[in-house]
Amino acid sequence: MSQEARKAELREKLGAARQKTLWLLGQVPDEFLRRRVHSFYSPIGWHFGHIGRTEEFWVIGEALKRPVLNEGLTFLFADLPENPKDNRVNIPDRQGTLEYLTQTRHRVLEALDQADLAVDDPLIADGYGWEFALQHECQHQETIAEMLTLIHQASKPSADLIKVWPEWKAGAAEPWIDVPAGTFTMGSDDRHGYDNEKRAHQVRVDAFRVAKHPVTAFRWSEFISCGGYQNPALWSSEGWAWRCQEDAQLPEYWLNLDGRYATFNPVGLRPIHPDEPAASVSWFEAEAFANWTGARLLTEAEREYIAKGPEGRRYPWGDGPAGDSAADGQRSWDAHPVGSFPAGAFGVHDLAGVAWEWTSSRFLPYPGFEAFPYDGYSKDHMQGAHRVCRGGSWATAEPILRCSFRNWYVPSYRQGFLGLRLAKSA
Repeated sequence: MSQEARKAELREKLGAARQKTLWLLGQVPDEFLRRRVHSFYSPIGWHFGHIGRTEEFWVIGEALKRPVLNEGLTFLFADLPENPKDNRVNIPDRQGTLEYLTQTRHRVLEALDQADLAVDDPLIADGYGWEFALQHECQHQETIAEMLTLIHQASKPSADLIKVWPEWKAGAAEPWIDVPAGTFTMGSDDRHGYDNEKRAHQVRVDAFRVAKHPVTAFRWSEFISCGGYQNPALWSSEGWAWRCQEDAQLPEYWLNLDGRYATFNPVGLRPIHPDEPAASVSWFEAEAFANWTGARLLTEAEREYIAKGPEGRRYPWGDGPAGDSAADGQRSWDAHPVGSFPAGAFGVHDLAGVAWEWTSSRFLPYPGFEAFPYDGYSKDHMQGAHRVCRGGSWATAEPILRCSFRNWYVPSYRQGFLGLRLAKSA
């Protein structure tokens, strides 16, 4: 691809991402813009400014070595220990944030027009800094969707608004698929992949069995009704201590309304369909559920293997655009029943754009890992306290749905769109 074509591609993708970001900003009530709604998160308004700050900081400041627009806002919108989340309530108002996004984006696009993308500098070559900014913006769009869900949860909309409830019954019996043993290339050496995806390396996977679909909401309701949240034998000691401390009885966003289940989402409250993937569960809950079924969680290597297949696909559906192969990028707020999206290499369905799937694996570096462009994104979290999630949710943008992408959270986290898929050893 020529430089001009690459620049045009980046401009188009950055523009499309920004349209969605601005639309999301329009969904935020004024009273919540600078308010923290959960201890895990900064105020939702901070995330919008952080998007502008990050692209300006890495493209203008780090790659091109030029002064940033506003040192004060660059600090205030930074994710730094010196700028704790409680301090981030001091951000500009909506109009000030919009102006900051406009000004920083103008500088970043002007720099793209002037840049020589054929240089050796790793922050500039082939538009790395701009691609990094794009993926970062896409990731924060999902975080913003999580926070909009928390805002609706805090607002307590009336369940009387739900007029139609789905029939609550089990779907078809869950089929299991036998996956043969094999060796595959795990990770990626793609210039635009994140540092934790590197380096690509060969991994041997033993034969195993995997559920064709993610765990459904109906199956999770059975776990609830069978006393799964009250049975300490199903939980690790750490998980049980967490369950008791949180008094967890349901997934994070669920409500049990006289035996009918509803959930909060980024636009309000809706009924849960029994065949949609169970979501908003912690790793502790996922582990307990797997124990209840007599199965286990997939390992990270197994999850990437069934997504890539022996041929090493970039995405579970292949190497081209997603089309109707995933519900990516918040194209719809509606739930999609399992089985809605095509099978991957081994006949496993719903491998991308449904719900993130917890794995049993800890987030650790691959052989040859080198932190880039900074320690704070991956390296600082590779101490064994976080568990890996794979696959992406309906709120995940298409570039992030690549098979090698690694997400991670502490095992108590369940505010994201997180579910699970079961496995068994062969």
